[in-house]
Amino acid sequence: MKKLIPFLIFSLFNFHFVNAQWTQVNSGLPYSGANTDVESFAFIGTKLFAATDSGVSITTNNGTNWTGVNSGLTNTDIEVLAANGTNLFAGTGNGIFFSTNNGSNWTAVDNGLNTSMGTSVYALFANGNNLFAGTEEGVFLTTNNGTNWTGVNNGLPITDVYAFALNGTNLFAGVLFSGVYLSTNSGTTWTPVNNGLPTGFNADFESFAVIGNNVFAGDLGGGIFLTTNNGTNWSAVNTGLTDLNVHALAVSGTNIFAGTDGGVFLSTNNGTSWTPVNTGLTNLNVQSLEVFGTNLFAGTGGGIFVAALSSLAGVNEMKNENFQITIFPSPSNGIFTIKSNSTEKQLLQIFDVNGKIVLSQMIFKNAEIEASNLSKGIYNISISNNEVIENRRLIIVKR
Repeated sequence: MKKLIPFLIFSLFNFHFVNAQWTQVNSGLPYSGANTDVESFAFIGTKLFAATDSGVSITTNNGTNWTGVNSGLTNTDIEVLAANGTNLFAGTGNGIFFSTNNGSNWTAVDNGLNTSMGTSVYALFANGNNLFAGTEEGVFLTTNNGTNWTGVNNGLPITDVYAFALNGTNLFAGVLFSGVYLSTNSGTTWTPVNNGLPTGFNADFESFAVIGNNVFAGDLGGGIFLTTNNGTNWSAVNTGLTDLNVHALAVSGTNIFAGTDGGVFLSTNNGTSWTPVNTGLTNLNVQSLEVFGTNLFAGTGGGIFVAALSSLAGVNEMKNENFQITIFPSPSNGIFTIKSNSTEKQLLQIFDVNGKIVLSQMIFKNAEIEASNLSKGIYNISISNNEVIENRRLIIVKR
């Protein structure tokens, strides 16, 4: 009997997923997702975490099932999650918790925060060894994974801070009723940058997104604003945005998604115009968005929904010509190499014809992949980072 040897042939063309619908994925969430607010997401490798008002949940299969991971969490009203390497942080209705094992155990890391009187944490943002926390008492910074926190509020009103974004060395903060503030020195000092933005009670910025030199700010009531000069001037970019209560922004390549009280909207032209993408989204109160691999996850007031990015924007629209992938040898004996020019870690996923993930792992630049255990047939392969997605077709032939 001849020995079966797998050969892999990679087509030179992109593919599109067939299903263009949002799907609800609430299995395992508290109360089965009903009336469960999902405020934030974070991911470590192939694990996606969701922040709910009843604790933290994890999925390892793109939302098919969720499991609560709350051991050690003395406050399960989770406002925000952030990952920094393999470390996971949770901001709650009173303080911050830290996990080094994917949420299996949590430890309070509050030294320097005023938790005795109650400190709600609304935003967490990691940049290298720096982790910033936006709280109801301003901004705090830790450089040692939360062992100690220091207030960094020089020039900043001591009030609720809801969001952060970084563009180069420019750190932006959304401050309740005070607008947007900018720091160019890691929070040591802050300056208001509000020219063109709503003011006073109309200034409630809860989200940011960055594409190149374009910084977008989402306001609860005023819609979306764009600056191309790091806050010197802002302009409203709301054409087609029928709901101006913007809770979340997410970026995939040159596409930007907005989560509002009227569902999810997409812009493919830097906010010049927006289009609703809500087919199958039965709860339009979208509070959080996360690009995870080839999918977009939406956290709502009634659980979690997922949609393939290709069904919302199209793979070709998300393709970046500067992102180069080489896969060799072809044919192969089942062990092949992926080379890319990306300086970021990438998520490799291989899907069978039914859309089931049969291989998923993080890769960086040059990676050797073992896939000889797969049966003969046609597969879809996706390689993605925070900027772009590259899709190929994979054919395995055994002979």
